[in-house]
Amino acid sequence: MRTFVARAIAALGALALALVIGRLYGPDGMGVYALAYGFLLGVGTLARMGMDNGLMRYVGQDPGSHRVPVYLRWALQRTLVLSVVAGALIWLLRYRLEGVFEAPGLAAVLVGIVLAAPPYAFGFLFSGFFKGIRKPATASLLENGSVALVAGALILAYGLWFGGNQLVVIGYAYAIAAWLVALQGGLQAWLWCRRQPWWGRGQMMDDIHVAVSRSQFMAVSRAFFVTGLANFMQSVLGLMIAGWLLTSAELGLFKSSQQTATLIGFILIVINAIFPPRFAALYYRGELSALGRLARQGALLGLVIAAPLLVLCLVAPGWVLGWFGDEFRQGANLLRIIALAQLVNVATGSVGFLLNMTGHERLMRNIALLCNSLGLAGFFLLPQLFGALGAALALAFVLVTQNLIALFFVWRRLGIWTLPGPNLLHRLGVHGGR
Repeated sequence: MRTFVARAIAALGALALALVIGRLYGPDGMGVYALAYGFLLGVGTLARMGMDNGLMRYVGQDPGSHRVPVYLRWALQRTLVLSVVAGALIWLLRYRLEGVFEAPGLAAVLVGIVLAAPPYAFGFLFSGFFKGIRKPATASLLENGSVALVAGALILAYGLWFGGNQLVVIGYAYAIAAWLVALQGGLQAWLWCRRQPWWGRGQMMDDIHVAVSRSQFMAVSRAFFVTGLANFMQSVLGLMIAGWLLTSAELGLFKSSQQTATLIGFILIVINAIFPPRFAALYYRGELSALGRLARQGALLGLVIAAPLLVLCLVAPGWVLGWFGDEFRQGANLLRIIALAQLVNVATGSVGFLLNMTGHERLMRNIALLCNSLGLAGFFLLPQLFGALGAALALAFVLVTQNLIALFFVWRRLGIWTLPGPNLLHRLGVHGGR
């Protein structure tokens, strides 16, 4: 239950921030925020280089070991250097970037984003650490959702207290929020370490007592980074391409629609936090029938819970987007398209984790890379033809094709049909399981 609440806070935090920015700054301000956040997400992803997953793996192997803080120290040191270098580069190029994207005010926001880069990346490292020591609820609160929630509160408080709508406030609010969340994560990690039996012994921070070398830790982390490149392509590169081709107002409409539609898939995020270990255990025991039932139950549960919001987004998208401000109502068709894509995402269930937890992780990685590469081409071509609607179509293409291809291979490799309802592939004569 704590994990569910923590993930709910994380999901709602990002939406709350978008609502605050939409109400105070309008579509143009939302577009500038989307670009600035894209840079922050890119720096954070590149700076941690998969080390959050490396921490989850090696800390999780032996959470009670005195080696645990060594892994965390390695990750923090490397991430600090990379984030500072990347942040300095963005700071030096901030006016040129504002000109390239034709987004007035972007340079001012990027100043705060540069300050937010190190703690933003640290938050994900601490999250990986707490996942490794079996504290998923704490881990969830150290990622982007909590930062967004605090930043939204700061921006709203500034707007109510001082008035005005200076874009520069967005960057500095995000920096303050990122540092608060990272410092809180660091304090919790330190307090946890103090309670361990090995605390105070001289060898606890000594590299020579670590079974895994620094080079091995970094190599495994880089492998995780490569696996996550598909998400980087969609969430960072795709957004940058769209921001280059669209006006700030058009990008703001796209961002608000995307953020709202993400709530439809929120239940799948919760399911994916709970079910994968059970998938792995059932597959290890050879209980494929039980594995299939569990996967279908998860997909059906997701559909039932997501249905009310889905219907609302399809029937009254203008009313939903009106919460961001009256100008956002013109993004109704964007919301409909992305909502339908999220329907496919939820209905197919945890197909990606089914492949990852059953020894088919390379197949899933290749599916994701292929679909997101095609999606990048869509982000480049479609906005030139259809504006913001084209960006929504490109995003929908990635979500739909990736899930449907994964659904196909889950049936072909495992003989499992996750969609609630009749097995269409079986009826078409496609044999499942090998």
